[in-house]
Amino acid sequence: MNLLKDQWIPVRPLPTGGAEKISLQRLLCEDGKWELCLPRDDMELAALQLLICITQVLLTPKDAGELKQRIAKPLSSDDYITAIRPYDDWFQLDHPKYPFMQLKGAKSTTLMDKLMTGLTGATSCCFVNEPGLATNLCGGCTAIALFNLGSCSPSFGGGFKPGLRGPATPITTLVQGRHLRETVWLNVLNESKLNQIRDAKYQKPTWVETIKPGDKIIAQQIGLMRGLFWQPAHVELLPPSGGGQCSCCGFQSDTVYSAFNKDKFNFTVAGKWPHPYTPMILTKKKDEIEEKFASFGTSKAPSWTQLSRFVVQQQIDNDNVEGQQPAAVVMQVRELYGQQAQRLHLIVGGYLNRGGQASVLGRRHEVFTLNHGWDKYTGVVQQIVSLGIGYRDALSKSLWVFVNGLKETKGNDGKKVKGLGEKLELHQVATSQYYRQSEPTMQDTLARIDFAQPGQTLAQMRSSLKAISKKLFDEAVRPYLQDPELIRTLAVARRTLNKHLSNLEPQQVKGGNDGTAATT
Repeated sequence: MNLLKDQWIPVRPLPTGGAEKISLQRLLCEDGKWELCLPRDDMELAALQLLICITQVLLTPKDAGELKQRIAKPLSSDDYITAIRPYDDWFQLDHPKYPFMQLKGAKSTTLMDKLMTGLTGATSCCFVNEPGLATNLCGGCTAIALFNLGSCSPSFGGGFKPGLRGPATPITTLVQGRHLRETVWLNVLNESKLNQIRDAKYQKPTWVETIKPGDKIIAQQIGLMRGLFWQPAHVELLPPSGGGQCSCCGFQSDTVYSAFNKDKFNFTVAGKWPHPYTPMILTKKKDEIEEKFASFGTSKAPSWTQLSRFVVQQQIDNDNVEGQQPAAVVMQVRELYGQQAQRLHLIVGGYLNRGGQASVLGRRHEVFTLNHGWDKYTGVVQQIVSLGIGYRDALSKSLWVFVNGLKETKGNDGKKVKGLGEKLELHQVATSQYYRQSEPTMQDTLARIDFAQPGQTLAQMRSSLKAISKKLFDEAVRPYLQDPELIRTLAVARRTLNKHLSNLEPQQVKGGNDGTAATT
């Protein structure tokens, strides 16, 4: 199966219609409106990244003007055929010499479920997957799983290297268009933008010019194609077991794969390769700047708590010891349309895992809508996120006081306040409930706020989050209201809550040009 020529992309037409498979040429060269159609959100995100990466390395637009043209209308078939001609062999899944994202000679036989992230060995695997999802995979789903393994997932485990964005699994942020073709082009960098962030020199991918055991590789010397299609694992598909129905996408296929071989081999990569789809976090330690890719880690906090990292650039200076750099594709879309820019629909996805470990604890795939003006008033985006976190902390801190008490108070008697004393994590339970109940408020605020005049919408947001915080506090302490020994404890905890809530109310300041008018 050849990813550049064959029909392997599972899609359905918009707004409604039955699922089918189309080729990359049909996607890019026809005006059909499609969306991806796979049973798992992470597989859809991996398929989207795979399409973007192929388009990026083979059809890079010269400048912003050419990119806008390709977003607006389909590519000509002649241009597509000319672009793919030198790379036919490199994107063939079963090529006899250069199979896509594989290295011939591996010996340890493994079933296909290990190739699909989070299907086995994951804490939540039994809750998020259908049985037999990877029993027999068609060529398209196999290629997507191979790409996901190398680019977006934790490794197989001990002795296997993670991808260039590892060891913690990275957060991916992409810009969503009105349909699949538009989404692909919105996340392709033009040459001018590309040259600002990395050396885009030509290099062969890892399955053509292989990584040798023991190699010491400088990340900044890795070229665009080699980096986007980096495969750190030594894997090779076993010959297909005839045809049949793909257990993932459900389509009939002449070829399905049921097992592969894998082997360990060791190498090192020094530095960070500037990946175009992941935000970077910068931390100043002594006189050096430490870089790491944004990830969910094991946190149960929703994606909106990191939203400012996804869209707001912040330099390290005298006031900030931590900086952040949004993904290059997000930075590009800020510049692409200027005053004509519309709402931003931001795709956010990734896995939860402990950095360096293969086990997946969960996965996330969300779409955030930011109203027109988000790119100009990034300070307001930061304020929205800070307020959401502030009300969470007000609730959590007050319940922590209720459970643990205080050594002394600043009141007249200064006596110690006895806590509940039981091994109850009331603040953690309430925080989880806060995340769930506040999500609609956060999403609605981002989608409808007037970033130039945010005061009214921010007031409504404050009112909603304040009500949620008070309600969850009352629910948490209700079972203990009749305990006379906890009357004083409850009063101090409630006073703590009200104090923190009061601190989140707007304060009058002089007006500025940052869109916050006369309040903060």
